[in-house]
Amino acid sequence: METYCGLSFMILFSRYPLMATCEDSHLKFIQTFNNSFYFKETSSAPRETELCSDAFRRCEPPISRWIQSNDQKFLVLKTSGKFEFEDRTVHDQGQPDCKFEIQIYQDSSLNKYQSVMLYVCADGEKMMISCKNNKEVCPEPMDPKVLKMIKAEKHKALFWWKCISTGKYKFESTMYPDYFLAFEREEDTPCLHKLILRHGSMDEVDESRIFCVNKCSP
Repeated sequence: METYCGLSFMILFSRYPLMATCEDSHLKFIQTFNNSFYFKETSSAPRETELCSDAFRRCEPPISRWIQSNDQKFLVLKTSGKFEFEDRTVHDQGQPDCKFEIQIYQDSSLNKYQSVMLYVCADGEKMMISCKNNKEVCPEPMDPKVLKMIKAEKHKALFWWKCISTGKYKFESTMYPDYFLAFEREEDTPCLHKLILRHGSMDEVDESRIFCVNKCSP
């Protein structure tokens, strides 16, 4: 049976080749439809690379981005081991603790939203934004190079992202559907926001669940 893979590309990422495909796959361009590029997996592709039911396959390459709240605070991995939003000087914006890698995965369920992992490098480790059992968000060491294929319908570090407008996105947990990454003010430190999961819907208007995703400056 022929397999068709729909890959959507935003103008924001146009500096990457449109013909870039998932790692180890053999794909032939077929057509465009509804702002998506469609490819056919050729018979020369090894059987173990075929995307089976309920699976996510890593695509290359990841992209480096700043993730900011609507008041332009930067998402940062603090030395305390928490993800928080804070103001950053131009100099501090160049620090690795606020430069996130966005790793895109191909979803076998043909979900209309792309699935992604978000991580930052700290002390030589890749620290993923991960969802705990109690629906809390925490950093967790995890290497996407090892997670080439995720044979499951959900994962604690995978999120569906939806573009709301130019450079603005929502991130819905695949582990906890209808729960989204959001920012919440710290009660004892109002100038800081913490990263949380918040219940809602993809189409619901909630500024706390909308993030600015911007290209990192050199």
